[in-house]
Amino acid sequence: MEQLTSLAQSFQEKRQPISGVVADALREAIFRSVLKQGESLRQDAIAKQFGVSQVTVREAFRLLAEEGVVEIVPRRGAVVASLSPDDVNEIVELRIAVETMLIAHAMPRLDEDDFVAVDKIVRKLDKTRTMTEQLALNVDFHARLYAKAERPRTLATLEKLRLAFEPYLRLLWARSDYKTASQDDHRTIISLCRKRNIRGVQDVLAKHIASTGQEITHLLNGE
Repeated sequence: MEQLTSLAQSFQEKRQPISGVVADALREAIFRSVLKQGESLRQDAIAKQFGVSQVTVREAFRLLAEEGVVEIVPRRGAVVASLSPDDVNEIVELRIAVETMLIAHAMPRLDEDDFVAVDKIVRKLDKTRTMTEQLALNVDFHARLYAKAERPRTLATLEKLRLAFEPYLRLLWARSDYKTASQDDHRTIISLCRKRNIRGVQDVLAKHIASTGQEITHLLNGE
């Protein structure tokens, strides 16, 4: 719980509603496996640890539940969410639909500054060794490409889907074979975007997302 206290202190420095601060700290604790999948979250204990009311903690739980990071279970309260293989398949299908649509809208608007930026991100990913930075750079790569789609509601939907996979991506990015394959896909995506090959980049994205889903399913099955 000392790790959770440390996260709480770091997030409390941000200027945002206190329920958001609590939600941010709990989310990070879940992504770092300080709080485990299936673990019950005691509202009173968390309120005491953060020095806030239980109403504030309840609102933080609600925010996390909307993201799919926490589940509100009858008679158990808030529980750290865990995915089933069926959940993974559904998220993969949704992400493929959303991300291939976003790249199709974004591609005509991408310019040389965008390509230079994503090239730089890929080179940084090659060198970084910390898990937190790897995940952040991976998010930055896709965000830079999709931003030009100018579809804020769609991007918000994608962010919720992405968050559901985050704890599992930490495990995948720790494996050199996954990182290598992912980086190969990133470079192919950039190349196809430069050529304005919408169908080609959509195919690569779909396979990239599906492959990640398969790897997460293997993790869930203990393979």
